[in-house]
Amino acid sequence: MKLLYYPGCTVKRNAIEYEKSSLAVLEKIGVNALELDKWYCCGALYSLAIDDLMKHLGAVRTLIYAQKKSREENTRDLLTICPMCFNVLKRVNKMLREEPEKLETISSFMDEEEPYKFNINVVHIIEVLNKKIDELKKNIIRNTGDTGVSVYYGCTVLRPKEIGIDNPEDPSIIENLLRKLGVKVVDNPYKSMCCGAYHILDKPELVYNNSKTIVEEAYKRGAKVIVTICPLCLYNLRKTIETFDKKVDVKIIYLTELLAYMLGLDHVLDKELIDFFNTVFIHDTKINNSMRREA
Repeated sequence: MKLLYYPGCTVKRNAIEYEKSSLAVLEKIGVNALELDKWYCCGALYSLAIDDLMKHLGAVRTLIYAQKKSREENTRDLLTICPMCFNVLKRVNKMLREEPEKLETISSFMDEEEPYKFNINVVHIIEVLNKKIDELKKNIIRNTGDTGVSVYYGCTVLRPKEIGIDNPEDPSIIENLLRKLGVKVVDNPYKSMCCGAYHILDKPELVYNNSKTIVEEAYKRGAKVIVTICPLCLYNLRKTIETFDKKVDVKIIYLTELLAYMLGLDHVLDKELIDFFNTVFIHDTKINNSMRREA
C-alpha cells in the first residue's frame, strides 16, 4: 500500500517522536508513506471568522503538489498524522470541490502551479490503521496485559462532522482498534472534549480546567496510560498534570508510540518510554511467543 505523506510544521518541529513512531508502524504493516517533495504550512487554523481566501493559499498549493506527486506514484491518498493539518486540508479540499469559483480566485494569485483537478483524497493515519488491522494483529509481539489505556481524540479530527473520521460526540474508532489488538480500554466520557487548544497562550486556566477534567476522569476510571493523536493535546494534557496538587500516576503518549512498542519497534522509542512500558505492562510470554511464530 502506497500513500503520499504531508507532515506539516508541528510534526517536523515539536512532535518528532510522533512522526518516527507513525512512519515505523506504517512501514511494519506494509504501508509506504512517501513524503511530498515540496509542501507548505497548512495555515494551522481553518478561517471561519473571515472570508479570506488567501489564508488557504498554503493548503491549496500543497494539494497541487500532492496532485503532481500522485501522477508519479499512482496514488491519490494524501496521509496526515496531525489532526489540525487533516482538518484544514480536508476542509479546503471540500471547499474547492463545492465552490470552484473560490479556487478560481485563489488560482489567480499563483503563477507557477498547475490547475487543481480535485483528485486528492486527504486521509488520517487512524483511517489507514483501521483498514490495516489484520496486519497489525499479525505483527504484534507484546501485549499490554490488564493495564488500562484511555483514548483522547481532541477536536479537529472529529469536527465538523462532515470531514470527521468518526462520531464527533461519541467516537470509538481508536478504542475499537485497540480492543482488537488486545488492549484493555478504559472509556472516558470526555474523550472528545476540547482541551483548550491554543488558549494555553492567552487563557491557560481554561486549558488547565478542561484538561484536568479529561485526565482526572481517565485516571479515576483506572487508566495508567492516555493515548492521543494530537501534538497540541498532548502538550496541554502534560502541562496540566504539572499543575496538580497531588501526583496522578498516568502517562500521556502518542497512540503510535504504544503501537510501536507492541510491534517491537524499540528503535524509534525513547529508552525512558520503553522502561515505563516494561514496568506498567505485565506481559504474557506465552502469547508473545505465539504471536512471534504467527508473524
